[in-house]
Order: sequence, then structure tokens, then C-alpha cells
Amino acid sequence: MHIRRIEISDFRKIQHRKIEGLQDGLNIVVGDNEAGKSTMLAALRAVFFERHRVGGAVAESMLPYGGTLRPTVAVDFEIDGKAWSLTKAFCQRPEASLTGPGERIAGDAVEDRLAELFGFTPPGRGGSKPEEHQGTHGLLWVEQGTRINLGVGAGRDTLAAALEREVGQVTGGERGRALLAAAGERRDRFWDKRDKPRGEIVAQRKLVEELLREQDDLLARRRRYDEQIARLAAIEESLDRHRRDDRLNKAVVAVGTASRAMAEAEQRGSALKEADARFSEAERLTAEAKERRDHRAALVAKCAVARVAAEKSAIDAEETSTLARRRELALREAEARLKAARQTRETAEARGQAIEEALLRRRAQAGLTAQESTLAAAEAQMLQRREALARAEATTIDAETVTALVAAERAADRARAELEAASVQIAFEPDGVRQVTVDGVAYPPGELLSLARDAVLLLEGFGRLVLRPGGGTAALARKAEAAERVLRDALQRHGVPSVAEAQRALQARAAAQAEVASLTKAVAALAPQGIETLRQGVETERARLARPLGAAAAAFKDTADGLLLEDAKRSRNASRMVEQEAEQDMRAAAALHQTAATEAATLNERSAAAQRQERALAEELGGARTVADDDLLESRVTAAEASLAVARLGQESAHRALAAADPETARLVLERTERAEREIRRDLAALETERRDLQVELRAVGQDGIGERLTEIEGQLEASRAGLASAEREATASRLLHETLLIAQRESKDRWLGPVRRRVEPYLRLIHPDSEIRMDDRTLEIEGLVRDGVLESFGSLSMGAREQVAVITRLALADVLRAAGYPAAIILDDALVNTDETRLDRMHNVLTRAARTLQILIFTCRERDFLGLGATHRL
Repeated sequence: MHIRRIEISDFRKIQHRKIEGLQDGLNIVVGDNEAGKSTMLAALRAVFFERHRVGGAVAESMLPYGGTLRPTVAVDFEIDGKAWSLTKAFCQRPEASLTGPGERIAGDAVEDRLAELFGFTPPGRGGSKPEEHQGTHGLLWVEQGTRINLGVGAGRDTLAAALEREVGQVTGGERGRALLAAAGERRDRFWDKRDKPRGEIVAQRKLVEELLREQDDLLARRRRYDEQIARLAAIEESLDRHRRDDRLNKAVVAVGTASRAMAEAEQRGSALKEADARFSEAERLTAEAKERRDHRAALVAKCAVARVAAEKSAIDAEETSTLARRRELALREAEARLKAARQTRETAEARGQAIEEALLRRRAQAGLTAQESTLAAAEAQMLQRREALARAEATTIDAETVTALVAAERAADRARAELEAASVQIAFEPDGVRQVTVDGVAYPPGELLSLARDAVLLLEGFGRLVLRPGGGTAALARKAEAAERVLRDALQRHGVPSVAEAQRALQARAAAQAEVASLTKAVAALAPQGIETLRQGVETERARLARPLGAAAAAFKDTADGLLLEDAKRSRNASRMVEQEAEQDMRAAAALHQTAATEAATLNERSAAAQRQERALAEELGGARTVADDDLLESRVTAAEASLAVARLGQESAHRALAAADPETARLVLERTERAEREIRRDLAALETERRDLQVELRAVGQDGIGERLTEIEGQLEASRAGLASAEREATASRLLHETLLIAQRESKDRWLGPVRRRVEPYLRLIHPDSEIRMDDRTLEIEGLVRDGVLESFGSLSMGAREQVAVITRLALADVLRAAGYPAAIILDDALVNTDETRLDRMHNVLTRAARTLQILIFTCRERDFLGLGATHRL
């Protein structure tokens, strides 16, 4: 198929476009962004594949925004050298017509004839979808921004038919896939997706395993029966040995003997405990007697020491008291000298303060005058600043407002200029004196009349003349009027008569603001902390100077000067030094007195405490001797030591008796004999119980017929194994058949896709040398690109590489379709936007080669990328 002419009216953003003279080979259609390239491709899809009576969202998508027009698309094309003409109108008064060699079709029959010509399936309801309803054209017509993969979709059957027409029916075709599917179903009866057995094999194996488990169970039960017979005999023999050896009675006698020995050892242990208690009590009484004797001796010694300490502390206290009295007299003399020095210093300070006060008053008066002058200057500057600030705030015009007004004025000027350029210009030059009336208003001859709207001119002596300016003047007039209104509203809102006046107001405001800033700096220089602070300082200083001088300062009001003040300071400093020396002497005397007084008080307290301790100890010793004298305490110690010696002899005798009884050995013998008796009784009971249980179990097992069941199971097992072997042979054969067909299909895949590979190879060599495109033989989609023997998946390639490979593959498939007699034309809407300049130049060679046998339409906004490729058409 070759498209020769395209004409579109009122379709989306295209009001009217016509492209004629499209060639057989390469055609470049150039247009700016938003010029309607993608809309043209959508119109082509609509005229060929949409029903002319389509409604809903599909029909609305064809209309211009907000419009209620009648989208119309007309196409002239050729098939096998025969000319056809197709026209469809949508939405308002839908219509379709198709004219061809000896045919003229209209209405719904047009869609059926188009489906027959191009081999596609029209949609039942709703819009046409490229991958479902547009056959191979969903593959060959590529819209801007759509997926890069091929999207074979509904065109797969047509492509498969074209391939089979060229290579014949092979295992890679439909019959081969049907045979492979049948073999796969046969294989799947026996094997799952992970090549694990299932179905009949699993059932037979399960039956064999169950029979084997039952056989193993029967054999185990028979072995168990034989073991139980042997065990019962062993138990009978053990019971006979117990009876022959009389083991239980012997164990009972041994336990009795050991119990008696243990009782005797426990009695001797109790006697030892009593002897230990008596010895401990004797030790306690002896220790108490010695403690009382030793306490008495210590009390006597403390009394002697306390007497000596009391006598010494009394002597030390008297000596320290005498020293404290002498140091108190020295302190009183130092305090008198300090008082005299302080009075001298206070007199000198009072004189110096009076002179300084008089001198400061004189200096403060001079400073107040300077401050009053500064305050007056600052207040004058502040008054000027307030006036300038009032002028700046008197207008609300700012730079943003002026910018907006200037923009509005320029918009109005531009609108007036556009209106004037589009208006009708009429000059009246009547012969003689004649009256010209425009819309009932007299118009003087000789002046140029500009009309942008409909008007009626009355020409005296001629008649009426009705003028209707065209070219969109009405819209321009409304635009100019709107711009004028925006300008007037803006000027009125800001209270200015014109833009120039607003600019002058802005300049005046800027000058006032600059003056405010300058005066602000001047005020800050005169009053850094503010005028109010400066004013308060002046008032405070005036109030302070208004207070009268003291009597002492008044005496020096006229005589005070720097020399007199320095002399007073020297006198004050000298008197301070004398006072400091006296104060130091007084502090030293006070420290010495305090030390002596503290020491005397401490020693007096110590002497009193020593005397009190001496009396207390003497009283304690006298009271103790009243209760028991020293000789009685000594005799009690002697008697307690004798009782302790007797108790030690009894304890030693009890220890020897217990050692002879050996209680540890007696306890071990008792434990051993008792444990032996328990084990014999437990062993006899266990043997009796086990014998009874075995006898009962053997009687029950003897009735089950284990041997007969084993013979039956062995027969069933032999039959099941034969069935399993047969199922496994069939399963192996089905898997071998499927694998053989898979190998055959892989070997024939190259032949199935051979026509595509042969046609892709020369294109691919131009853009990606030493590479090969790998395709899925079922879906005919691109799997990847083989380079240096490594398969790179299609999705992992760069965006530019995917664009190039997809375009090349489409060209190859179009060659296959053309060779098989199917209409094929390629339309690419900016399909190479991600290709770099070097590869784009190579793609030009690809397109040039393909254009030898195919018609290719390229829609692009990048004219420089396709210069010199062939015929160029502009939108």
C-alpha cells in the first residue's frame, strides 16, 4: 500500500491540513512541536480503522477543544498499483465513502471493505485499539511516546501466514506447535513441570511402597514373636535363680544387722553432743570470771591515770588564763589608736568630697550647655525626617505597581496597533462639497477613516455603503477594548491619571525615601541612643544642677580647682594609710587575744572534764568493791578453771567411744543393704509382670496368621512391580518424544524466523555490526540482541538502542509482509528521538535502503536530523 494524499479538517487541533504528492519511498513530514504531527497519525488511524458512526469518548477525542465541528479525513492510496480514495466524517452527520477500481461504496459497507482490503478485525463496539483491531498496522504505525517493543498483537496471524507462505509448514509453525502440544500433554500425564513423576507412575509406586511397608511390618512382627519367645525363657531362668539362691531372705537379714549397728553409733553420737555441751558451758563460765577480774584491774588503772591528768590540766589552765589577760590589755590600746586614725581620715575625706562636688558642678554646667545644643539639632533633623516620610507615604505607588501599569499600557498599545493594522482604512476625497455620514454621524472629508467593526456609510449623492471588516477584526477590537479597560481599571485603582504620572509618583516616593534614610542616619549620629534618651539625659542633668550645693561644698564654690582637689586627695590618702596601719595592729592584737582566750577556755574545760572523770571512776570502783572485792573475783576464776578441766576429760572420752563405733561405715553398710533389698524386690516384681505380659501377647500373636499374610503380600507385590515397570516405560517414552520434538523445534526455529533474520541482517549491519536480533518464535516479539556471543535482553538495552532495533525489526517485518502480498506502509512519529548523532546518520542509511521497496512516512519536529533524505513536506 502507498499513501498519496492526506487531507484533514477540524480534527482535534488541525483546522485544515493537506499533504499531496507522497512518494513511493521515503517521505519526511516536518512540523513544529504542537503543530499536529501526532494528530495526523491519529487521523489516519481513525479514517482506516474507526467506524464513522463511533461515539462516546472516542468521537469526543476527535473534536477540537470545546468545539462541536465535524472532523473529516480524506486519504488517497494505492494497493497493487490500483488507486483508492477514502473519506470519513465523524460526530456531526457521520459519513463514509470509498472509491476504487470499479467500486463506489458508502456507509457501513466501507468499514467491511477496508477490513477485507487491509486484513484487520474492526471493533464490535467502542474505539479501535492498535494491538487488537488494526492488524499489522498496529505494528507498523508507531506513535510518538508509545512503548518501544513491537506490540505485534492482532497482526501476529498475518505475520505467521506470511512466514509460512515463504518457508512452508515446519515444526516451528502452527502444525509443529500442535504436534509439540500433543506430545506435551502426553508427557504431562506422567511428569510435572519440575520433571517429577506424577499420575499413574506415582499411583503404582505408591501401591508398591505400601505393599513393601506391609511386608516389612509382617517380617518385623514375626521377628518380634521369635524374640519374645526367647525373652520369656530368659525370664523363667532368672526367677528360678532367685528362688534357688534365696536372695531376698539373705538381703532382709543383712538389713537387720546393719540397722542395729547404726542405732549403737547414733547413741554414742548423742553422748558426744552432751559432753560437748558441758565443755562449752564450762568454757563460758571461765571466760566470764576472767572478764570480771580483768575489768576490775582495768578500772583501778583508769582511776590512777585520771588522777594524774586532772592535776596537770589544772596547772595548764591557770597559765593560759594569765596570758589571755595580758593580750586583752594590748587589744584595747590598739583599738584606741585605730579610732583616732579613722577620725583623721574622715575629716580629710569630707574636705576632698566638698572640693570635688564644687568642681563637678562647674563642669556639669558646661556639659549641659553642649547637650542642649545637640538636642536642638537632633529635633530639627527629626522634624525634617517626619516631613519626608509623610511625602513617601502619601502615595501607594511602588515599583511592582508601575511595572504592572507599564505592562498593561504596552498590552493596550499592542492591541490598538493590531486592531489598527487589521482595520479598514478609508480616505474620502469627494468631488465638490458633499456630505459623508458614518453611522449617522457627519464625517469631514479629507480625513482618514479607520474601521474595525461593521459600519454604514451614507455618501451624499451616491447612497448607502455597508462595510464589514473581516480578518478577525471583531476579536481584535474586543481584545483592544479589554486591554484598554484593564489599563483604565488599574489607573483608577491606584489613583493616577496616567502611567507617566505613576512613574513620576514613584520617582518622588523614591526621592523621599532616600531623604528619610539620610535624615535617619543624621539623627542616629546626633543621638545614637535615640532623641528621647538624649532629652531625658538633658532633663535629668538640669534637675541635678538645680539642687543646691552642700554647706561644705559651698565654701569652695569659687576657690575649687584641680590643684586644690589634688592636695585634698593626697591628705586623704595619707590618713587612709595611717588608718590601715592602725587597723592591722588592732587585728593582730585581736587575733592574739582571741587565740589566748580560746586556748584558756579549752584548757579550763579540759581540767573540769578531767576532775569529773576522776570522781566518776573513783565512785565506780568503790561501788564494784562493795558488791565483790578483788580477792573474791580471783577465787571465782580458779574454781571455773577446775570445772573446765573436768569437762574437757569427759569430752575426750566421748570422742574415743564414737570413733570406735565408726558411724560413717555403719551408715554406708545400712544404705547398701537396704538398696540391695529394694533392687531384689523390684527385679522380682518386674520379671513377674513381664512374664505375664509376654504370655498374654504371645497367645494373641499366635492367632493372627502372620505366615499366611506374608505369602499373600508377596504375590500382590510381584504383580504391582510389573505394572509399575510398564507405566515407567510408557512415561520414559512420552518424555523422550517431547524432548525429541523440542530439539527438532529449536533446530527449525532458525528456518521459521529465517525470512525475518535475512531481512534484518543488512539493516542491523549498518547500525550494530557483528550483532544478531533474537526473537520469540511464538509472539514474534524481540527477546534481545546477541553481541560477541552474549545475549543482552531487550529491556537492558539503552533507550536509543531499543529505538533503533525496534525500527529495524519493523522494517524487516514490513518486507516479509510485502513479499507475501499484504499491504504494508511504515509510519514513524518521532521514533528516533533518543538516538545520538552518529547512530542517527547510520539510521539514515537504514531508512534509505528500506525505502527502495517500502513507502515510509516520518513525522518529525527535528528537520535538521533528516535533511537530504528525500521529499520533504511541511505541516
